[in-house]
Amino acid sequence: MSVDLRAAAADYLQTRRARGYRLADHEWLISSFLDGLQAQNRVSITRADALAFATRPGVGRAWQAFRMSTIRDFASYVHGRNPQAAELIPAGLIPAGHVRRIPYLYSAEQISDLMTKAVAILPPLLGVTIAAFIGLLAATGMRGGEAIGLDAEDFLPERALLNVTGKYGRQRVLPLHPSTVTALSTYRQVRAAMTPAPVAGPFFLGATGNRLNHTSAQEAFRRVVAACDLPTSPGARPPRLHDLRHAFAVNSLIDAHRQGADVDARIAALATYLGHVNPVNTYWYLTASAELMTLVGDRMATHRQGRRP
Repeated sequence: MSVDLRAAAADYLQTRRARGYRLADHEWLISSFLDGLQAQNRVSITRADALAFATRPGVGRAWQAFRMSTIRDFASYVHGRNPQAAELIPAGLIPAGHVRRIPYLYSAEQISDLMTKAVAILPPLLGVTIAAFIGLLAATGMRGGEAIGLDAEDFLPERALLNVTGKYGRQRVLPLHPSTVTALSTYRQVRAAMTPAPVAGPFFLGATGNRLNHTSAQEAFRRVVAACDLPTSPGARPPRLHDLRHAFAVNSLIDAHRQGADVDARIAALATYLGHVNPVNTYWYLTASAELMTLVGDRMATHRQGRRP
């Protein structure tokens, strides 16, 4: 009995989602894998096919391991329906622990310089968009994809709020600083003067007047970083858009330590504000900055001294 791998994929994803799994990247990864099999006229899954798919050039080790685990679980499902349609793929073919990249922690002056240089990008609409985009990520710690997905009605200037849809469709409401409200309102006015875009629809517009996309934003940001000539540590990777989120989180915790605030309570609030599903991802920021680690160490030392008889 042959197995229709496309139909099996649909059944597999539906079954797992019905059990509560989100599977955010699984659908397109499995579809891409099956596209490759189809291009080679293959009708079954082998270990060699899965390994070749997972280790495609330009893919990092952690992502290779994730791609492999995605295909391994799917192959196991297909094997259960027909052993001839898929080989069982053993675990551990691509071992990879999760290693966090050291973030680039921008200073306030660097962020200001990035925004200034961004305005010079051509065409002008893209320039003002990238400047406002950088400013919003720096001021709120939003994910780039969350900002790109904003619609005009998500910005509520009269209430200083922003409706955000994050990972897995989770929604949250962010309070905005008055300066951020002013900056976003100004961007909206400038944008309206540059393009006849309707009031409704995407908030951030790209060069063509349509919604800004991730590829354009990343490419424009790399140009801005090059123009600013930001210093990097030897062996460190270049600054990224996502590092604006890290800088916001680290600076928030530094302020909490300097104020003598309850850091656990601040981390809980920050986890909600950032849209973290797991608070462990927020506690990681305590180790992301030498200054923050020093502040944590000083507070621990003071606490221990205060408890001594």
